[in-house]
Amino acid sequence: MKVKLMRWIFIAICLSGAAASVTAQESFYEETFSIYGYVVNFFSANVYTDDWGIIDSDYGNILYGRLKGDWNPGENLSFHAELAYNAAIGNQNPYVVYESYGLLPVDLADENVTFNEDLVQTISVDHLWGSVNLGRFDLQFGKLPIAWGTGYFFNPTSKAAVTAYLDTVSEETPGTVGIVPSVSFLEGFLSVQGYAAFQDKSHSTLPVAVDGNWANLPFGLKLQGIIGAFDLSGSWIKEVILTPDGWSRVHYLGTDFAGAVWNFGVYGEAALKMWDESEVNIALKNERISELLDFCVGFDYFIPGLEIDTRMEYYHQGPGTREKGEYDADFSKLLSGEQLVLAEDYLLLYLERSFLDYLSITTVGLININDGSLGFVPELSGEPYGNFQVGLGAMLFFGPAGSEFDGEYTGSFDLTEPAVYMRCKLSF
Repeated sequence: MKVKLMRWIFIAICLSGAAASVTAQESFYEETFSIYGYVVNFFSANVYTDDWGIIDSDYGNILYGRLKGDWNPGENLSFHAELAYNAAIGNQNPYVVYESYGLLPVDLADENVTFNEDLVQTISVDHLWGSVNLGRFDLQFGKLPIAWGTGYFFNPTSKAAVTAYLDTVSEETPGTVGIVPSVSFLEGFLSVQGYAAFQDKSHSTLPVAVDGNWANLPFGLKLQGIIGAFDLSGSWIKEVILTPDGWSRVHYLGTDFAGAVWNFGVYGEAALKMWDESEVNIALKNERISELLDFCVGFDYFIPGLEIDTRMEYYHQGPGTREKGEYDADFSKLLSGEQLVLAEDYLLLYLERSFLDYLSITTVGLININDGSLGFVPELSGEPYGNFQVGLGAMLFFGPAGSEFDGEYTGSFDLTEPAVYMRCKLSF
């Protein structure tokens, strides 16, 4: 009897396993998924000069890889993940740069100093999020890119994450742990979107108890609509960032637009500082509007006949300075991610001309209007194969002594040395 019972148990287990296998197999064929990504190698040689010419040179290299995956486990369900690998060597390693200017508390070359982490290479899950669609309502949650705004180079309303100051290869918005709900009305012509981020803008890697304080919860709420050929939005954003001076909690009123006028694509976005929680009064009562406002406006246009893509963008940074003598005091804001640049007013120029079907020449110039300095990046790139790109370029800087792109801060910090580089990208 016992043998018979065991036999039936065995048969039941086999049948249930087979049923599970069939179900899994059917589910597998019902699901859709794709895996893709790219690998970039960026080699750069710095050239150090003085009034007499070239005095030294060194090199650096970055190997950057991105593995992406999309899955659709069911109707109205989707999942996305991105794995990032970064290896930085020589003058492309930020720790080497910081140490060379005395910004690290230890000597990296000291054999008696040990580190608990790899300072050359990192591997991380940068994006990991799921999405649920319930008709007009969408919900995303996980570690996902939260980047509002329509700007090309500058994004005043993007307040959830910072871009690393010395980053030269990444094309991605850093993932932020949070939730992003949205709902659409009027057949998609009107929508409301929001986000709550569970980490501050700096994405600090040191856990502290105050991370969970409600006061340190970043959020945003945006109303977006379509009027004619334009997308328009208005938003309220709370930015929270951990700075060397402590917690900064600032509220902004934001807006952006994008559309077309004749053959010109036009866009712009703005963020007006309304309230700093560390201050008693609202910001508008204590400062000039120009000091509280970040905004950019721009256009793109394809010149027929010359076959040249053009773009121009103007950026005003309210917290920036017009005085070269104040760059030293604000330099730490670049390293912490509080600011991308130092001055108030900038003009970006971009030109691209393609020829022979697979070659192109691009020129990017960023002008500091306040001090007259210029960062200039020409590049020749080609695509000999559909998934392989290679580019040769240079980073050149010009300006009067003490200007931002002249590169000298207190006579010792120079992050704008001339360089030549080669970039290779293989996509799969």
